[in-house]
Amino acid sequence: MSDPSLHWVAAVAIVNFDLELGQSIEHIEPASFSLTEQERLNICYLAFPDSNSGCSGDTCYHFRVRKEYNVSKQRDDLTSRDSHFYYGYVFFRQTKGEQFKRGYFQKSFVLLTRKPYINLYSNIVQIMAPQFFESGRVAIEVAMHNFTCWEPIMPGKSYQVPLLGQVMSFHIPSVKDKIQIKAKEFPGHVLAPKPVVLRSIMEHDIYSTLRPLLPHIGILWELVLLSEPVVVFGPSPSATSSLVQTLVSLTAPLRYANDYRPYFTIHDSEFQEFTSKTHAPSRIILGVTNPYFNKALQHWPNVIILDSDPDKTLKILNPKEHTSSSLRGKPGFYTRYKPFLNKDKNVKKLLRNDRQRPAEVENIMLRRYLTELTHTLMIPLEQYISSLMPLQKQLNPFRQPPLLQQFQQEAFINSLNDSNFKSAELKGLRGSWKELYRKFIKSPNFELWFQSKRTEANQRLELLHVQQLSEADLYSWKTDRHEVEIVDMLLWIRDRHDALQRLGSNPELQDHLKNHIDTLLEVVPADLQSTLKPAFNL
Repeated sequence: MSDPSLHWVAAVAIVNFDLELGQSIEHIEPASFSLTEQERLNICYLAFPDSNSGCSGDTCYHFRVRKEYNVSKQRDDLTSRDSHFYYGYVFFRQTKGEQFKRGYFQKSFVLLTRKPYINLYSNIVQIMAPQFFESGRVAIEVAMHNFTCWEPIMPGKSYQVPLLGQVMSFHIPSVKDKIQIKAKEFPGHVLAPKPVVLRSIMEHDIYSTLRPLLPHIGILWELVLLSEPVVVFGPSPSATSSLVQTLVSLTAPLRYANDYRPYFTIHDSEFQEFTSKTHAPSRIILGVTNPYFNKALQHWPNVIILDSDPDKTLKILNPKEHTSSSLRGKPGFYTRYKPFLNKDKNVKKLLRNDRQRPAEVENIMLRRYLTELTHTLMIPLEQYISSLMPLQKQLNPFRQPPLLQQFQQEAFINSLNDSNFKSAELKGLRGSWKELYRKFIKSPNFELWFQSKRTEANQRLELLHVQQLSEADLYSWKTDRHEVEIVDMLLWIRDRHDALQRLGSNPELQDHLKNHIDTLLEVVPADLQSTLKPAFNL
């Protein structure tokens, strides 16, 4: 049986910088956690800011690194893409002192997990790491024991859990959750210490992160929606990881289907692949800090170079300026992308920051605006998918259930009319919606969404079919049927019964199917019954 703590945390690694040896993992908990040599190297380099970042004191950020055994796998396996990566949450400490070699103490606390709960794990690291630097490895051991007391991760569930003498309160979102202005309420029976309450396990301060780019929010939304490559140059891993993670979330609740690296280094094993000029840039969003990437990625079509002043608005610049040696590294948003939608004039009114609104409200308003923009795009697609569902009268309990009809791009485009975008135009969202759809339908983001919708629809059709079958008159159906037909029907019903049993759902439906099995077994010859009954656990 697996360690319960691994539901939440895969491992904690302490990475040290040694003058002679360079970066190395000096301790990992649990000790049984296995990494390949290449994974260890990648994590070691990602655990430290580039030397040019000038990070001193404590620095927190996160990264996303591919599991080595998945590198050779087919990358079009969209539905399981997150399982190919570890998420690393870093607390880097640099302290100046004459007693240290080179005059500095440099060490990183790295929490590895398989979950992209950015805000939750960033807060966990900010609780664990300072106690580790103060008390040593015993803090890690106690925290890992705390994790074993946490209930398994379950969408839609709220948690109030212990961690190193503190209490954390948070909610794991489900697809049914809605955006809320107020933090979710938690039980008040734990009075001391005061709980660390997280409004969201995913989101940090997206408004402040996007502030330099707010005038271009529409272009950014389209770039992410259409899976265009984007590279973010920042003064620190904290700046790049925050912006990359925010970009990935721009089209929520539509899931981003492509690769992204909140912080990436020149030492990563995939460096050559991402910087190669022999093919078009990968569909990926990269966050980098090393100046070498200015040259290595100058052929990329969309480049964001952040200013050291996080409040300074970035202007859109011609990519040719980025390739000029005299201007290389100048802050700006370098792109030739021509958006399909016109610039929304209401954005400035919606997102103006007069310093009167709390930061939390600014974040909620920005997220709501982006969510409504995505919903405007997706509602016509949802309606078209509904039209592809077979009619219930087409279901026959004695035949295989029909499947969702094929998606036809031009049929969908032709189904669009002015009424689909009337509400969008009232909000100031005008432009070439049909051309945007044509481009979107060819993107991995659409492919992942449609895969999910098709699976959901076909499962629903099968459930309706099983319900029909449970109510069918098999006693009459079995009359004059060949033995092979009856056996085929028996096996088909058994598979549906077992599937429902594994899911632990519809006990009444399971009973109906079990009765059908008994009914059909009655007409099977005795010698065949003795063969079939063990297969039916009878």
